[in-house]
Amino acid sequence: MLNMLHVSDIIELPLLKTSKIKTGKDVLSNRLIEWVSVIESPVENFVRENEFVLSTGIGCHEDIDILLEFVKDVYNSGASALGIATGRYIFEIPEEIIRFAEERNFILIEIPWEIRFADIIHEVMRELNIVQQQDSKRSNGIHQTLIQMILDGKNLEQISNYVEEELDLPILILDKKGNPVAGSAKQSKVLSIRNQLIKKQKSQAASNHPLHSKIRKIADEESNLYHLPIQTNGVHEGEICVLSDITYQLNQQELHIIEHAMMACALWFSRKSVVTKVEMRLQNDFLLRLIKGENLSEEYKMTQAEQFQYNLDIPYECIIGFPENLASLMEKEHKRHSKNNNWLEKMISYIKEELIFAAEAVKHQMLFAYEGDQIIIFLEVTKESNADSVNHFLDLVERRLKHLFPSLTFSWGIGKHKDGNGNFSKSFKKAKAALDMGRTQIGVGKRVNFDEMRMNRLLLNLAINEEVQEIIAAPILPLIEYDEKRDMDLINTFKAYNRNSGNVSQTARELNLHRQSLLYRLRKIESLTGLSLVNPDDLFLLDFSIRVWSTGVIKREQINTNLSNINGL
Repeated sequence: MLNMLHVSDIIELPLLKTSKIKTGKDVLSNRLIEWVSVIESPVENFVRENEFVLSTGIGCHEDIDILLEFVKDVYNSGASALGIATGRYIFEIPEEIIRFAEERNFILIEIPWEIRFADIIHEVMRELNIVQQQDSKRSNGIHQTLIQMILDGKNLEQISNYVEEELDLPILILDKKGNPVAGSAKQSKVLSIRNQLIKKQKSQAASNHPLHSKIRKIADEESNLYHLPIQTNGVHEGEICVLSDITYQLNQQELHIIEHAMMACALWFSRKSVVTKVEMRLQNDFLLRLIKGENLSEEYKMTQAEQFQYNLDIPYECIIGFPENLASLMEKEHKRHSKNNNWLEKMISYIKEELIFAAEAVKHQMLFAYEGDQIIIFLEVTKESNADSVNHFLDLVERRLKHLFPSLTFSWGIGKHKDGNGNFSKSFKKAKAALDMGRTQIGVGKRVNFDEMRMNRLLLNLAINEEVQEIIAAPILPLIEYDEKRDMDLINTFKAYNRNSGNVSQTARELNLHRQSLLYRLRKIESLTGLSLVNPDDLFLLDFSIRVWSTGVIKREQINTNLSNINGL
Protein backbone atom coordinates (compact mmCIF):
# COMPACT_ATOMS: atom_id res chain seq x y z
CA MET A 1 0.00 0.00 0.00
CA LEU A 2 1.07 3.57 -0.68
CA ASN A 3 2.07 5.69 2.34
CA MET A 4 -0.12 8.79 2.41
CA LEU A 5 -1.31 11.30 4.99
CA HIS A 6 -5.07 11.89 5.12
CA VAL A 7 -7.20 14.42 6.95
CA SER A 8 -8.45 11.59 9.17
CA ASP A 9 -4.86 11.05 10.40
CA ILE A 10 -4.52 14.71 11.38
CA ILE A 11 -7.87 14.86 13.18
CA GLU A 12 -6.76 11.98 15.41
CA LEU A 13 -3.74 13.94 16.67
CA PRO A 14 -4.02 14.66 20.43
CA LEU A 15 -3.43 18.33 19.68
CA LEU A 16 -6.73 18.55 17.77
CA LYS A 17 -8.92 16.46 20.09
CA THR A 18 -10.99 19.56 20.99
CA SER A 19 -11.54 20.59 17.36
CA LYS A 20 -14.86 19.89 15.61
CA ILE A 21 -15.53 18.50 12.15
CA LYS A 22 -18.27 20.73 10.76
CA THR A 23 -18.55 19.21 7.26
CA GLY A 24 -17.07 16.42 5.14
CA LYS A 25 -16.99 13.68 7.79
CA ASP A 26 -17.60 11.01 5.15
CA VAL A 27 -14.49 11.91 3.14
CA LEU A 28 -11.92 12.41 5.90
CA SER A 29 -10.05 9.25 4.93
CA ASN A 30 -10.19 10.13 1.20
CA ARG A 31 -8.62 13.59 1.32
CA LEU A 32 -4.83 13.65 1.07
CA ILE A 33 -2.63 16.19 2.82
CA GLU A 34 0.66 17.07 1.15
CA TRP A 35 1.10 20.62 2.46
CA VAL A 36 0.05 22.81 5.36
CA SER A 37 -0.06 26.61 5.61
CA VAL A 38 -1.76 29.60 7.20
CA ILE A 39 -3.65 31.72 4.67
CA GLU A 40 -5.77 34.82 5.11
CA SER A 41 -7.91 36.64 2.56
CA PRO A 42 -7.27 37.16 -0.31
CA VAL A 43 -6.32 33.61 -1.42
CA GLU A 44 -5.14 34.47 -4.95
CA ASN A 45 -2.81 31.60 -6.04
CA PHE A 46 -1.16 30.83 -2.69
CA VAL A 47 -3.09 27.62 -1.96
CA ARG A 48 -1.82 24.37 -3.48
CA GLU A 49 -3.71 21.19 -4.29
CA ASN A 50 -4.01 18.76 -1.33
CA GLU A 51 -3.09 21.51 1.14
CA PHE A 52 -4.40 21.73 4.70
CA VAL A 53 -5.26 25.43 5.07
CA LEU A 54 -5.47 27.18 8.44
CA SER A 55 -7.09 30.62 8.87
CA THR A 56 -8.08 33.01 11.65
CA GLY A 57 -10.54 34.87 9.42
CA ILE A 58 -8.87 38.16 10.30
CA GLY A 59 -9.25 39.46 6.77
CA CYS A 60 -13.01 39.02 6.69
CA HIS A 61 -13.89 41.69 9.29
CA GLU A 62 -16.93 39.69 10.43
CA ASP A 63 -18.35 40.04 6.92
CA ILE A 64 -20.08 36.77 5.95
CA ASP A 65 -19.89 37.51 2.21
CA ILE A 66 -16.13 38.10 2.34
CA LEU A 67 -15.68 34.91 4.40
CA LEU A 68 -17.80 32.94 1.93
CA GLU A 69 -15.67 34.19 -0.98
CA PHE A 70 -12.56 33.21 0.97
CA VAL A 71 -13.88 29.66 1.55
CA LYS A 72 -14.88 29.37 -2.11
CA ASP A 73 -11.39 30.39 -3.23
CA VAL A 74 -9.77 27.86 -0.89
CA TYR A 75 -12.11 25.12 -2.13
CA ASN A 76 -11.52 25.99 -5.79
CA SER A 77 -7.76 25.86 -5.22
CA GLY A 78 -8.03 22.11 -4.48
CA ALA A 79 -7.30 22.31 -0.76
CA SER A 80 -7.81 19.13 1.29
CA ALA A 81 -9.46 20.88 4.22
CA LEU A 82 -9.92 24.29 5.82
CA GLY A 83 -9.39 24.78 9.54
CA ILE A 84 -10.87 28.00 10.94
CA ALA A 85 -9.86 29.27 14.37
CA THR A 86 -12.88 30.45 16.36
CA GLY A 87 -13.00 32.64 19.45
CA ARG A 88 -11.29 35.84 18.36
CA TYR A 89 -12.19 37.13 14.84
CA ILE A 90 -14.81 34.49 14.08
CA PHE A 91 -16.84 33.20 17.00
CA GLU A 92 -18.96 30.72 15.08
CA ILE A 93 -18.79 29.46 11.52
CA PRO A 94 -21.88 30.89 9.73
CA GLU A 95 -24.55 28.54 8.39
CA GLU A 96 -24.03 29.85 4.84
CA ILE A 97 -20.42 28.68 4.98
CA ILE A 98 -21.38 25.28 6.40
CA ARG A 99 -24.09 24.84 3.74
CA PHE A 100 -21.61 25.68 0.94
CA ALA A 101 -19.09 23.15 2.28
CA GLU A 102 -21.71 20.42 2.85
CA GLU A 103 -23.01 20.71 -0.70
CA ARG A 104 -19.48 20.08 -2.01
CA ASN A 105 -18.34 17.59 0.63
CA PHE A 106 -15.56 20.01 1.52
CA ILE A 107 -14.00 19.47 4.94
CA LEU A 108 -14.42 22.35 7.41
CA ILE A 109 -12.78 22.07 10.82
CA GLU A 110 -13.55 24.37 13.74
CA ILE A 111 -10.39 24.87 15.79
CA PRO A 112 -10.44 26.51 19.24
CA TRP A 113 -8.46 29.74 19.44
CA GLU A 114 -6.31 28.32 22.19
CA ILE A 115 -4.63 25.83 19.84
CA ARG A 116 -1.66 27.51 18.23
CA PHE A 117 -1.32 27.27 14.47
CA ALA A 118 2.43 26.90 14.92
CA ASP A 119 1.84 23.73 16.95
CA ILE A 120 -0.56 22.39 14.33
CA ILE A 121 1.92 23.10 11.54
CA HIS A 122 4.69 21.43 13.57
CA GLU A 123 2.62 18.28 14.11
CA VAL A 124 1.44 18.10 10.49
CA MET A 125 4.97 18.61 9.19
CA ARG A 126 6.22 15.88 11.53
CA GLU A 127 3.61 13.50 10.13
CA LEU A 128 4.47 14.53 6.57
CA ASN A 129 8.16 13.91 7.24
CA ILE A 130 7.37 10.43 8.57
CA VAL A 131 5.33 9.71 5.45
CA GLN A 132 8.11 11.04 3.22
CA GLN A 133 10.70 8.89 4.99
CA GLN A 134 8.46 5.85 4.56
CA ASP A 135 7.90 6.80 0.93
CA SER A 136 11.62 7.17 0.35
CA LYS A 137 12.32 3.81 1.98
CA ARG A 138 9.58 2.13 -0.01
CA SER A 139 10.65 3.84 -3.24
CA ASN A 140 14.24 2.66 -2.74
CA GLY A 141 12.96 -0.83 -2.00
CA ILE A 142 10.92 -0.89 -5.21
CA HIS A 143 13.91 0.42 -7.15
CA GLN A 144 16.19 -2.28 -5.70
CA THR A 145 13.61 -5.00 -6.33
CA LEU A 146 13.26 -3.98 -9.97
CA ILE A 147 17.04 -3.93 -10.44
CA GLN A 148 17.28 -7.39 -8.86
CA MET A 149 14.54 -8.66 -11.18
CA ILE A 150 16.61 -7.48 -14.15
CA LEU A 151 19.72 -9.19 -12.75
CA ASP A 152 17.72 -12.38 -12.17
CA GLY A 153 16.65 -12.41 -15.80
CA LYS A 154 12.94 -11.78 -15.18
CA ASN A 155 10.89 -10.98 -18.27
CA LEU A 156 8.84 -7.85 -18.94
CA GLU A 157 5.59 -9.57 -17.99
CA GLN A 158 6.95 -10.35 -14.52
CA ILE A 159 8.25 -6.80 -14.16
CA SER A 160 4.91 -5.30 -15.22
CA ASN A 161 3.04 -7.58 -12.78
CA TYR A 162 5.19 -6.31 -9.91
CA VAL A 163 4.70 -2.66 -10.89
CA GLU A 164 0.94 -3.17 -11.20
CA GLU A 165 0.84 -4.67 -7.69
CA GLU A 166 2.71 -1.69 -6.26
CA LEU A 167 0.61 0.89 -8.10
CA ASP A 168 -2.66 -1.03 -7.87
CA LEU A 169 -3.23 0.23 -11.42
CA PRO A 170 -2.99 -1.50 -14.82
CA ILE A 171 -0.03 -0.64 -17.05
CA LEU A 172 0.99 -1.42 -20.62
CA ILE A 173 4.57 -1.59 -21.90
CA LEU A 174 5.14 -0.94 -25.61
CA ASP A 175 8.23 -1.66 -27.71
CA LYS A 176 9.94 0.84 -30.01
CA LYS A 177 7.36 0.18 -32.74
CA GLY A 178 4.46 0.84 -30.40
CA ASN A 179 3.48 -2.83 -30.10
CA PRO A 180 2.24 -4.02 -26.66
CA VAL A 181 4.70 -6.45 -25.05
CA ALA A 182 3.60 -6.64 -21.39
CA GLY A 183 0.98 -5.41 -18.93
CA SER A 184 -2.71 -5.97 -18.22
CA ALA A 185 -4.13 -2.57 -19.21
CA LYS A 186 -6.74 -2.77 -21.96
CA GLN A 187 -4.72 -2.42 -25.15
CA SER A 188 -7.42 -0.81 -27.30
CA LYS A 189 -8.10 1.85 -24.66
CA VAL A 190 -4.41 2.64 -24.09
CA LEU A 191 -3.57 2.82 -27.80
CA SER A 192 -6.61 4.98 -28.52
CA ILE A 193 -5.62 7.61 -25.92
CA ARG A 194 -1.92 7.28 -26.80
CA ASN A 195 -2.65 8.08 -30.45
CA GLN A 196 -4.14 11.40 -29.35
CA LEU A 197 -0.86 12.17 -27.57
CA ILE A 198 1.20 11.26 -30.66
CA LYS A 199 -0.94 13.54 -32.83
CA LYS A 200 -0.38 16.41 -30.41
CA GLN A 201 3.37 15.76 -30.39
CA LYS A 202 3.51 15.75 -34.20
CA SER A 203 1.68 19.06 -34.34
CA GLN A 204 4.27 20.62 -32.03
CA ALA A 205 7.62 21.94 -33.22
CA ALA A 206 10.60 19.70 -32.51
CA SER A 207 12.34 20.58 -29.27
CA ASN A 208 15.13 19.31 -27.06
CA HIS A 209 13.52 20.73 -23.95
CA PRO A 210 14.03 18.34 -21.02
CA LEU A 211 10.32 18.47 -20.09
CA HIS A 212 9.55 16.56 -23.28
CA SER A 213 11.08 13.46 -21.71
CA LYS A 214 8.89 13.65 -18.57
CA ILE A 215 5.62 11.93 -17.79
CA ARG A 216 2.72 13.19 -19.87
CA LYS A 217 -0.94 12.92 -18.99
CA ILE A 218 -3.78 12.74 -21.47
CA ALA A 219 -7.39 11.68 -20.99
CA ASP A 220 -10.58 10.72 -22.77
CA GLU A 221 -14.11 10.77 -21.31
CA GLU A 222 -13.45 7.81 -18.98
CA SER A 223 -9.75 7.41 -18.27
CA ASN A 224 -6.45 9.13 -17.61
CA LEU A 225 -3.33 7.87 -19.38
CA TYR A 226 0.10 8.61 -17.91
CA HIS A 227 2.75 8.15 -20.60
CA LEU A 228 6.52 7.95 -20.27
CA PRO A 229 9.01 7.13 -23.06
CA ILE A 230 11.67 4.48 -22.43
CA GLN A 231 15.13 5.49 -23.64
CA THR A 232 18.66 4.09 -23.42
CA ASN A 233 21.56 6.39 -24.31
CA GLY A 234 19.14 8.76 -26.02
CA VAL A 235 17.73 5.97 -28.21
CA HIS A 236 13.97 5.32 -28.12
CA GLU A 237 13.30 1.76 -26.92
CA GLY A 238 9.62 1.83 -26.01
CA GLU A 239 6.94 3.38 -23.80
CA ILE A 240 5.28 2.74 -20.46
CA CYS A 241 1.61 3.67 -20.06
CA VAL A 242 -0.43 3.74 -16.83
CA LEU A 243 -4.22 3.75 -17.03
CA SER A 244 -6.43 5.15 -14.28
CA ASP A 245 -10.02 6.22 -13.77
CA ILE A 246 -10.77 9.78 -14.88
CA THR A 247 -11.31 10.85 -11.25
CA TYR A 248 -8.04 9.34 -10.02
CA GLN A 249 -4.94 11.49 -9.80
CA LEU A 250 -1.49 9.98 -9.32
CA ASN A 251 0.47 11.28 -6.36
CA GLN A 252 4.19 11.98 -6.24
CA GLN A 253 5.12 8.55 -4.94
CA GLU A 254 3.18 6.81 -7.69
CA LEU A 255 4.94 8.96 -10.25
CA HIS A 256 8.27 7.90 -8.73
CA ILE A 257 7.25 4.24 -9.07
CA ILE A 258 6.49 4.81 -12.76
CA GLU A 259 9.92 6.40 -13.20
CA HIS A 260 11.55 3.39 -11.49
CA ALA A 261 9.56 1.10 -13.79
CA MET A 262 10.73 3.09 -16.79
CA MET A 263 14.38 2.73 -15.74
CA ALA A 264 13.94 -1.01 -15.19
CA CYS A 265 12.35 -1.37 -18.63
CA ALA A 266 15.21 0.63 -20.16
CA LEU A 267 17.70 -1.78 -18.56
CA TRP A 268 15.69 -4.76 -19.80
CA PHE A 269 15.55 -3.43 -23.36
CA SER A 270 19.25 -2.57 -23.21
CA ARG A 271 20.16 -6.06 -22.04
CA LYS A 272 17.92 -7.61 -24.67
CA SER A 273 19.59 -5.45 -27.32
CA VAL A 274 23.05 -6.67 -26.23
CA VAL A 275 21.92 -10.31 -26.21
CA THR A 276 20.28 -9.89 -29.62
CA LYS A 277 23.45 -8.32 -31.04
CA VAL A 278 25.62 -11.15 -29.71
CA GLU A 279 23.23 -13.79 -31.05
CA MET A 280 23.03 -12.03 -34.40
CA ARG A 281 26.83 -11.89 -34.61
CA LEU A 282 27.13 -15.61 -33.78
CA GLN A 283 24.46 -16.47 -36.36
CA ASN A 284 26.24 -14.29 -38.89
CA ASP A 285 29.63 -15.90 -38.21
CA PHE A 286 28.21 -19.42 -38.49
CA LEU A 287 26.47 -18.76 -41.80
CA LEU A 288 29.55 -17.02 -43.21
CA ARG A 289 31.62 -20.09 -42.31
CA LEU A 290 29.15 -22.25 -44.25
CA ILE A 291 29.30 -19.82 -47.17
CA LYS A 292 33.09 -19.87 -47.24
CA GLY A 293 33.06 -23.67 -47.34
CA GLU A 294 34.98 -24.17 -44.11
CA ASN A 295 35.48 -27.78 -43.05
CA LEU A 296 32.97 -27.95 -40.19
CA SER A 297 32.06 -31.18 -38.43
CA GLU A 298 28.51 -32.44 -38.77
CA GLU A 299 28.15 -32.40 -34.98
CA TYR A 300 29.16 -28.72 -34.85
CA LYS A 301 26.79 -27.79 -37.67
CA MET A 302 23.96 -29.69 -36.00
CA THR A 303 24.59 -28.00 -32.63
CA GLN A 304 24.74 -24.50 -34.15
CA ALA A 305 21.69 -25.11 -36.33
CA GLU A 306 19.71 -26.26 -33.30
CA GLN A 307 20.84 -23.22 -31.27
CA PHE A 308 19.81 -20.76 -34.00
CA GLN A 309 16.76 -22.79 -35.11
CA TYR A 310 18.19 -23.23 -38.60
CA ASN A 311 17.00 -26.09 -40.79
CA LEU A 312 20.03 -27.08 -42.86
CA ASP A 313 18.36 -30.17 -44.32
CA ILE A 314 16.16 -28.30 -46.80
CA PRO A 315 17.24 -26.70 -50.11
CA TYR A 316 17.96 -22.97 -50.27
CA GLU A 317 18.52 -20.43 -53.02
CA CYS A 318 21.12 -17.74 -52.38
CA ILE A 319 20.25 -14.06 -52.87
CA ILE A 320 22.86 -11.34 -52.45
CA GLY A 321 21.82 -7.71 -52.14
CA PHE A 322 24.19 -4.80 -52.65
CA PRO A 323 23.12 -1.27 -51.59
CA GLU A 324 24.48 0.92 -54.39
CA ASN A 325 24.32 4.34 -52.75
CA LEU A 326 25.00 3.33 -49.17
CA ALA A 327 28.06 5.57 -48.79
CA SER A 328 26.20 8.76 -49.75
CA LEU A 329 23.24 7.79 -47.57
CA MET A 330 25.52 7.19 -44.59
CA GLU A 331 27.18 10.55 -45.15
CA LYS A 332 23.78 12.29 -45.06
CA GLU A 333 22.75 10.41 -41.93
CA HIS A 334 26.06 11.23 -40.26
CA LYS A 335 25.46 14.94 -40.87
CA ARG A 336 21.94 14.68 -39.48
CA HIS A 337 22.86 12.49 -36.51
CA SER A 338 26.51 13.16 -35.85
CA LYS A 339 26.34 11.52 -32.41
CA ASN A 340 24.86 8.27 -33.71
CA ASN A 341 27.74 5.96 -34.61
CA ASN A 342 25.56 2.85 -34.79
CA TRP A 343 23.45 3.91 -37.77
CA LEU A 344 24.71 1.15 -40.10
CA GLU A 345 24.20 -1.48 -37.41
CA LYS A 346 20.64 -0.27 -36.87
CA MET A 347 19.99 -0.22 -40.60
CA ILE A 348 21.07 -3.87 -40.90
CA SER A 349 18.82 -4.73 -37.97
CA TYR A 350 15.87 -3.00 -39.66
CA ILE A 351 16.64 -4.75 -42.96
CA LYS A 352 16.70 -8.12 -41.21
CA GLU A 353 13.28 -7.42 -39.66
CA GLU A 354 11.83 -6.62 -43.09
CA LEU A 355 13.42 -9.75 -44.59
CA ILE A 356 11.89 -11.89 -41.84
CA PHE A 357 8.49 -10.28 -42.49
CA ALA A 358 8.75 -10.93 -46.24
CA ALA A 359 9.85 -14.55 -45.69
CA GLU A 360 6.90 -15.15 -43.38
CA ALA A 361 4.58 -13.57 -45.94
CA VAL A 362 5.70 -16.00 -48.68
CA LYS A 363 5.80 -18.85 -46.10
CA HIS A 364 9.44 -19.73 -46.75
CA GLN A 365 12.22 -20.26 -44.24
CA MET A 366 15.12 -17.83 -44.48
CA LEU A 367 18.72 -17.57 -43.32
CA PHE A 368 20.39 -14.17 -43.15
CA ALA A 369 23.96 -12.86 -42.95
CA TYR A 370 25.87 -9.75 -43.93
CA GLU A 371 29.48 -9.11 -44.83
CA GLY A 372 30.73 -5.62 -45.56
CA ASP A 373 28.01 -3.94 -47.61
CA GLN A 374 26.53 -7.23 -48.83
CA ILE A 375 23.23 -8.61 -47.57
CA ILE A 376 23.26 -12.42 -47.92
CA ILE A 377 19.97 -14.34 -47.91
CA PHE A 378 19.25 -18.04 -48.25
CA LEU A 379 15.57 -18.50 -49.12
CA GLU A 380 13.95 -21.90 -48.82
CA VAL A 381 13.25 -23.74 -52.09
CA THR A 382 9.95 -25.65 -52.08
CA LYS A 383 8.32 -27.90 -54.67
CA GLU A 384 6.23 -24.94 -55.79
CA SER A 385 9.21 -22.56 -55.99
CA ASN A 386 10.13 -20.91 -59.27
CA ALA A 387 11.74 -17.69 -60.47
CA ASP A 388 8.56 -15.81 -59.55
CA SER A 389 8.87 -16.97 -55.91
CA VAL A 390 12.17 -15.14 -55.46
CA ASN A 391 10.89 -12.09 -57.35
CA HIS A 392 7.75 -11.99 -55.20
CA PHE A 393 9.93 -12.16 -52.08
CA LEU A 394 12.21 -9.36 -53.34
CA ASP A 395 9.18 -7.27 -54.37
CA LEU A 396 7.95 -7.40 -50.77
CA VAL A 397 11.41 -6.63 -49.41
CA GLU A 398 11.98 -3.63 -51.70
CA ARG A 399 8.49 -2.26 -51.07
CA ARG A 400 9.03 -2.28 -47.30
CA LEU A 401 12.61 -1.01 -47.51
CA LYS A 402 11.41 1.96 -49.57
CA HIS A 403 9.44 3.12 -46.54
CA LEU A 404 12.52 2.91 -44.32
CA PHE A 405 15.17 4.14 -46.76
CA PRO A 406 13.45 5.84 -49.72
CA SER A 407 16.70 6.77 -51.49
CA LEU A 408 18.42 3.37 -51.13
CA THR A 409 18.87 1.29 -54.32
CA PHE A 410 19.69 -2.43 -54.24
CA SER A 411 21.27 -4.65 -56.89
CA TRP A 412 20.51 -8.37 -56.51
CA GLY A 413 22.29 -11.54 -57.54
CA ILE A 414 20.50 -14.90 -57.35
CA GLY A 415 22.09 -18.35 -57.54
CA LYS A 416 21.46 -21.99 -56.65
CA HIS A 417 23.84 -24.93 -57.04
CA LYS A 418 21.97 -28.01 -58.32
CA ASP A 419 18.94 -28.53 -56.05
CA GLY A 420 20.26 -26.10 -53.42
CA ASN A 421 20.51 -28.74 -50.71
CA GLY A 422 23.55 -28.19 -48.49
CA ASN A 423 25.51 -26.31 -51.18
CA PHE A 424 25.78 -22.98 -49.38
CA SER A 425 29.26 -22.13 -50.65
CA LYS A 426 28.61 -22.98 -54.31
CA SER A 427 25.19 -21.31 -54.33
CA PHE A 428 26.79 -18.19 -52.83
CA LYS A 429 29.49 -18.14 -55.53
CA LYS A 430 26.86 -18.29 -58.27
CA ALA A 431 24.77 -15.56 -56.68
CA LYS A 432 27.89 -13.41 -56.25
CA ALA A 433 28.90 -14.02 -59.86
CA ALA A 434 25.41 -13.04 -61.04
CA LEU A 435 25.51 -9.89 -58.89
CA ASP A 436 28.93 -8.83 -60.18
CA MET A 437 28.05 -9.45 -63.83
CA GLY A 438 24.72 -7.68 -63.46
CA ARG A 439 26.34 -4.59 -61.96
CA THR A 440 29.13 -4.40 -64.57
CA GLN A 441 27.22 -5.39 -67.71
CA ILE A 442 23.54 -4.60 -67.12
CA GLY A 443 23.61 -1.79 -64.60
CA VAL A 444 22.84 -1.10 -60.96
CA GLY A 445 19.48 -1.69 -59.31
CA LYS A 446 18.79 -4.89 -61.30
CA ARG A 447 18.07 -8.50 -60.41
CA VAL A 448 20.22 -11.10 -62.14
CA ASN A 449 19.63 -14.85 -61.80
CA PHE A 450 22.63 -17.05 -62.54
CA ASP A 451 20.45 -19.75 -64.15
CA GLU A 452 18.76 -17.35 -66.58
CA MET A 453 21.95 -16.22 -68.35
CA ARG A 454 23.14 -18.29 -71.30
CA MET A 455 26.44 -16.99 -72.65
CA ASN A 456 26.97 -15.06 -69.45
CA ARG A 457 26.20 -18.19 -67.46
CA LEU A 458 28.89 -20.06 -69.37
CA LEU A 459 31.37 -17.25 -68.75
CA LEU A 460 30.39 -17.05 -65.08
CA ASN A 461 30.95 -20.78 -64.63
CA LEU A 462 34.34 -20.42 -66.29
CA ALA A 463 35.18 -17.29 -64.29
CA ILE A 464 34.83 -19.09 -60.96
CA ASN A 465 37.09 -21.92 -62.16
CA GLU A 466 40.60 -21.55 -60.72
CA GLU A 467 42.33 -23.10 -63.77
CA VAL A 468 40.57 -20.67 -66.08
CA GLN A 469 41.64 -17.80 -63.81
CA GLU A 470 45.25 -18.91 -64.16
CA ILE A 471 44.97 -19.14 -67.98
CA ILE A 472 43.57 -15.62 -68.42
CA ALA A 473 45.95 -14.03 -65.89
CA ALA A 474 48.94 -13.83 -68.30
CA PRO A 475 47.26 -11.93 -71.16
CA ILE A 476 44.90 -9.76 -69.10
CA LEU A 477 47.15 -8.45 -66.29
CA PRO A 478 49.58 -6.43 -68.54
CA LEU A 479 46.60 -4.69 -70.17
CA ILE A 480 45.06 -3.84 -66.79
CA GLU A 481 48.33 -2.46 -65.42
CA TYR A 482 49.03 -0.40 -68.56
CA ASP A 483 45.51 1.07 -68.53
CA GLU A 484 45.90 1.97 -64.85
CA LYS A 485 49.18 3.83 -65.55
CA ARG A 486 48.52 5.40 -68.97
CA ASP A 487 44.72 5.55 -69.10
CA MET A 488 44.76 4.33 -72.73
CA ASP A 489 41.79 1.94 -72.39
CA LEU A 490 43.42 -0.93 -74.30
CA ILE A 491 40.76 -3.45 -73.23
CA ASN A 492 37.89 -1.45 -74.77
CA THR A 493 40.08 -0.76 -77.81
CA PHE A 494 40.43 -4.50 -78.42
CA LYS A 495 36.69 -5.05 -77.87
CA ALA A 496 35.89 -2.49 -80.58
CA TYR A 497 38.55 -3.94 -82.94
CA ASN A 498 37.18 -7.48 -82.52
CA ARG A 499 33.58 -6.27 -82.82
CA ASN A 500 34.46 -4.71 -86.20
CA SER A 501 36.06 -8.00 -87.38
CA GLY A 502 39.56 -6.50 -87.41
CA ASN A 503 38.64 -3.59 -89.72
CA VAL A 504 41.01 -0.79 -88.68
CA SER A 505 39.14 2.04 -90.44
CA GLN A 506 35.75 1.15 -88.93
CA THR A 507 37.28 0.72 -85.48
CA ALA A 508 39.04 4.11 -85.70
CA ARG A 509 35.76 5.80 -86.63
CA GLU A 510 33.88 4.10 -83.78
CA LEU A 511 36.52 5.13 -81.24
CA ASN A 512 36.96 8.57 -82.81
CA LEU A 513 40.72 7.97 -83.18
CA HIS A 514 43.27 8.67 -85.89
CA ARG A 515 44.22 5.53 -87.78
CA GLN A 516 47.85 5.79 -86.59
CA SER A 517 46.75 6.17 -82.96
CA LEU A 518 44.65 3.03 -83.26
CA LEU A 519 47.51 1.09 -84.87
CA TYR A 520 49.79 2.20 -82.04
CA ARG A 521 47.30 0.85 -79.51
CA LEU A 522 46.94 -2.46 -81.33
CA ARG A 523 50.72 -2.92 -81.50
CA LYS A 524 50.90 -2.09 -77.79
CA ILE A 525 48.29 -4.81 -77.07
CA GLU A 526 50.39 -7.34 -78.99
CA SER A 527 53.62 -6.36 -77.26
CA LEU A 528 52.10 -6.44 -73.77
CA THR A 529 50.26 -9.74 -74.15
CA GLY A 530 52.73 -11.53 -76.42
CA LEU A 531 49.76 -12.49 -78.63
CA SER A 532 49.29 -11.78 -82.33
CA LEU A 533 46.03 -10.19 -83.46
CA VAL A 534 46.29 -11.95 -86.84
CA ASN A 535 46.70 -15.41 -85.28
CA PRO A 536 43.21 -16.95 -84.81
CA ASP A 537 44.24 -18.91 -81.69
CA ASP A 538 45.86 -15.87 -80.07
CA LEU A 539 42.87 -13.74 -81.02
CA PHE A 540 40.48 -16.26 -79.46
CA LEU A 541 42.53 -16.48 -76.25
CA LEU A 542 42.65 -12.70 -75.84
CA ASP A 543 38.92 -12.32 -76.60
CA PHE A 544 38.08 -15.13 -74.18
CA SER A 545 40.28 -13.65 -71.44
CA ILE A 546 38.69 -10.20 -71.77
CA ARG A 547 35.15 -11.65 -71.80
CA VAL A 548 35.80 -13.63 -68.61
CA TRP A 549 37.42 -10.59 -66.97
CA SER A 550 34.43 -8.44 -67.93
CA THR A 551 32.05 -10.63 -65.92
CA GLY A 552 33.36 -8.78 -62.86
CA VAL A 553 33.69 -12.03 -60.93
CA ILE A 554 37.50 -12.07 -60.89
CA LYS A 555 39.11 -9.38 -58.77
CA ARG A 556 42.38 -7.58 -59.40
CA GLU A 557 44.18 -9.34 -56.55
CA GLN A 558 43.13 -12.75 -57.89
CA ILE A 559 44.78 -11.97 -61.24
CA ASN A 560 48.02 -11.07 -59.44
CA THR A 561 47.89 -14.26 -57.36
CA ASN A 562 47.21 -16.52 -60.34
CA LEU A 563 49.99 -14.92 -62.38
CA SER A 564 52.39 -15.52 -59.49
CA ASN A 565 51.32 -19.16 -59.44
CA ILE A 566 52.03 -19.47 -63.18
CA ASN A 567 55.44 -17.82 -62.83
CA GLY A 568 56.29 -20.19 -60.01
CA LEU A 569 55.69 -23.29 -62.10
